[in-house]
Amino acid sequence: MEQSNILWVDFLANGNRLLKKEKMEELINNAVKANITHIVIDAKIPYGFSTFPSKYAYHVSEMKDEQYHGWKDRDFLQEFIDIAKGTELKIIANVDIFAEGNGLTREGIVYDRPHWQVVHYDQALSNMPTAAENKYDPTVFVNPIHPEVEAHELNIIKEVIGKYEVDGIVLDRCRYPNIFGDFSNLSRTEFEKYTGHVIENWPEDIFTVHNMKPNFGPLFPKWAEWRAKNIKNFVHKAKNIVKHVNSDLIFSIYVGSWYPLYYNEGVNWASKMYHPSLAWTSEDYHTSAYAEEFDFIMTGCYYPEVYIEEAIQNNRPANWYSVEGAIEMSNEAIQGQIPVIASLYLKDYTNNVGQFRKAVELCKERTSGVMLFDTVYVEDYKWWNDLEDILLKYSK
Repeated sequence: MEQSNILWVDFLANGNRLLKKEKMEELINNAVKANITHIVIDAKIPYGFSTFPSKYAYHVSEMKDEQYHGWKDRDFLQEFIDIAKGTELKIIANVDIFAEGNGLTREGIVYDRPHWQVVHYDQALSNMPTAAENKYDPTVFVNPIHPEVEAHELNIIKEVIGKYEVDGIVLDRCRYPNIFGDFSNLSRTEFEKYTGHVIENWPEDIFTVHNMKPNFGPLFPKWAEWRAKNIKNFVHKAKNIVKHVNSDLIFSIYVGSWYPLYYNEGVNWASKMYHPSLAWTSEDYHTSAYAEEFDFIMTGCYYPEVYIEEAIQNNRPANWYSVEGAIEMSNEAIQGQIPVIASLYLKDYTNNVGQFRKAVELCKERTSGVMLFDTVYVEDYKWWNDLEDILLKYSK
């Protein structure tokens, strides 16, 4: 795979500004000028709403937030495809998978189908976080192994690639919300089938919670393996759907780069060639790895520190709490089996264009490209010229 420069367009962050078509056109023109090769466009957002008219999901214009009501009877995805025609930009549709509601506004399909919702370890526990990366994230997750959930998510993927001339699909939030979910009766039954025996102390044999932190029990390594295999099974089905329609369609995913902590998300995004030896991994954990299912993987190297030495100076707990360290971790886990594209959270470089430039350059030098999240920051910080300058240097 040639070097790729990927720009993400998050609907929630950009939808209001992009109500005007000329703003969409301006974005596409700026992206082409800056040597962007791929644009990721939200087809389904974290709360389960679609940006296009769907048979299966509510439309974004039906959200309670009035700023999105201007999208009524419009198709965000198709409009981007139309405007990008005639350019060399590849359009990848993003589908947020196991995220189907907004817990603050209490809206989304999960409120129609509460039996889909993730059951947390102890739902009586106050202040239970809903997402591993941010306890204040209102996203409501659904149980990945519920048959109705699986069918729903696969139907939306089929719908997108069946209706739209996209160049590929990227999966996001294709995971569990965090370590505390899912502990439903369905998950217990299926895990007992997997292990071949009844769990005497449920859920304490998996882990106990003290001060909102888990203490791993004797079954946790097997539990981590099983959860990761559940996600791998879904990914395999999604890939078959995409490649059956067109084997040339891109099939990719976004994950966080913090592999040693990814038991939170219940995902093993490494190559099956990688045999990690961590406190929470089983001997067979590598069998749950799914990297080989994808054409490339985008790993979030979301740190303000670019180099490892900066992380050390700032007393970060590990070297991989830096862009450089995260890239090293990503490359180690993927084992060269598929291209890795390091991804940056541009808000980490607010008021520091020099650090932004260093980060982009490092991603370009050490991986198969860079993914920039999100467009809104390039706009707000007026970084288009800087981006063009950096990416032009690597296009020669």
